[in-house]
Amino acid sequence: MAPFVRRARPKYAAAPLSPACLHTLRVPAEFAARFAGGEAGAAAVLLVSPLGKVWRAELRRAGSGGGPWQLAGGWAEFAAAHGVGAGWSVVFRVERRGVATVRAFDAAGCLARFCTPHAGVAAGKSRPRFIRVLHADDLEKMRIPDEFVQEHLTGTYPSSQKAMIFSPLGKFWHVDLNRDQPGLLLGDGWAQFLTAHGLSEGSILVFRYEENMVFTVEAFLQNGCLKEYEAAAADMTDGSIRQPSTVPQQGDKELGVSPVKKKRKTRNGNTSLVVYHKKPNSSPNSVKKAVSQKKLVSTVPRRSFTKRITGYDLTSLFALKGSFCSLVGLSGACEITLKMLTGNKRSWPVWFNIANTYGYIKGPGWKRFCRENKLKQGDSCTFSAIETTVWHVNIASS
Repeated sequence: MAPFVRRARPKYAAAPLSPACLHTLRVPAEFAARFAGGEAGAAAVLLVSPLGKVWRAELRRAGSGGGPWQLAGGWAEFAAAHGVGAGWSVVFRVERRGVATVRAFDAAGCLARFCTPHAGVAAGKSRPRFIRVLHADDLEKMRIPDEFVQEHLTGTYPSSQKAMIFSPLGKFWHVDLNRDQPGLLLGDGWAQFLTAHGLSEGSILVFRYEENMVFTVEAFLQNGCLKEYEAAAADMTDGSIRQPSTVPQQGDKELGVSPVKKKRKTRNGNTSLVVYHKKPNSSPNSVKKAVSQKKLVSTVPRRSFTKRITGYDLTSLFALKGSFCSLVGLSGACEITLKMLTGNKRSWPVWFNIANTYGYIKGPGWKRFCRENKLKQGDSCTFSAIETTVWHVNIASS
């Protein structure tokens, strides 16, 4: 079996809550095993609330011990203390054995704001979020909650025609925005996104708003468990459903290069592959050069990737696929040294971190690298990991 894209911490989404769930909350066995370890008896669970307070609950089997797992004990007190009611949703994340953090979403689907995050909680952890259980009407177009639009998007979406979704596969998807006063719908491209990720009616999605109409999405199965994706699927892009693309191989006769050829750019999400087609009646020398260049294209090392630079990459963060991070051995926050492949002998330390199923580079070091190398939107950058934290960079101007 192909390796999974970097595993996020185990999570469970309960959406929406019925009145009975406010007293005892049924959880799937896969999630319960993280706490009970397969034991038949009860297990204590410490729930860390958005207020920074720790609540003690009990995980146990219903009935005489052979029924489904339920969260009881202090769960009802936790829900009451946070104003969680029927129609709300909660997402649990396992921090370690016996400890889980909890996020609560109100009946509109928006992340509930109880207070200013307590000391020690990073600002990025409190980004706006909303949750959505997919219904039949959401499979072609999905409505962003009106309350979320009014609170977080009113200053951005009037000038935006598209939203960008960073998927669990580590790819960016472009989805058209349809305005439906006073709301906002995800339109063209949304159905293809769902198909590519195996999502259907009953699936649960949690959207985290980054900024500038960019969202990161987590997908949950109908039973509430976090959906996992295999690395083999991580090559899918927003165009792959309609027109799959592949990297040319040495045997592809149609690929050739000569000094006077026509250039075609094949876009794959934010990455691009420059393909050259030789003219008819090419000279023997140009054909020989074409074979050489073709071999060069087809033997790009797996520890390299090419990405077309966007405005978001330059001003905010530069995202990397989780599969690439796993391949080169990146598993957490660290400093990466960038070096130019040719010419400039300088190096630039940049800050790297992991967020769910993808990695990213951001901060002053990254912006300095972009500025001093005159990197601009539309340029193509090839990154080659010489070591886990030492990368060579080659920039092809647009």
